[in-house]
Amino acid sequence: MPVCDGCGSAVDEAHIRRRIERLELATRFRPIHIQFLLLDTAPPVRVEDYFYRVTSDSSKRSLASRMFFDELAKCAGHPAGGGELNEEIVLAEFQRRGFFLAYGVECPLEEVSDAELALNRLGPTVVRRIQSSYKPKFVAPLGQPMAELIPLLELSGLSDRLILSSGGPFVDPFLGDPQNQAEFGTALGDRLTKALSHIP
Repeated sequence: MPVCDGCGSAVDEAHIRRRIERLELATRFRPIHIQFLLLDTAPPVRVEDYFYRVTSDSSKRSLASRMFFDELAKCAGHPAGGGELNEEIVLAEFQRRGFFLAYGVECPLEEVSDAELALNRLGPTVVRRIQSSYKPKFVAPLGQPMAELIPLLELSGLSDRLILSSGGPFVDPFLGDPQNQAEFGTALGDRLTKALSHIP
């Protein structure tokens, strides 16, 4: 069985095809020069929930996926509560403003053997991707698991490019729970937008 470059696991051909499809979808909206690399842990398991999979009907996405898309749309200047977003327009604006969402583990964790170890095992690969392929001006880690990579990113000379939330990744524990998200003010997009606004 071949080994996947995105997750380091021995996989079948279907796994490789799904990864290539995700890469093609993301490449369509990749900026030529990435200003802000938003680095999440891994893509969602459901193909309909993949950030760069454009849909004209957001109800096809899970609630958590819709909320995640809407939160990142705030970085592109689309405020929440403005009704149904045209995903293609949002992603084009996201690209125009130099944002790109990538993943430490490029395959859904349910498809990866030893999911708990995957991020640590792939740490050096992630750093190489950031330095030689993405070449962003700034990197904002998303999700609690990304805390494991922050020391490696700092040791690799990326500390001056890191945008952190209280010294760690940006985390929204209530993604998928709009009531608690509003009550506790955890909205990912609001906090990211505020942090990015302080960058000269």
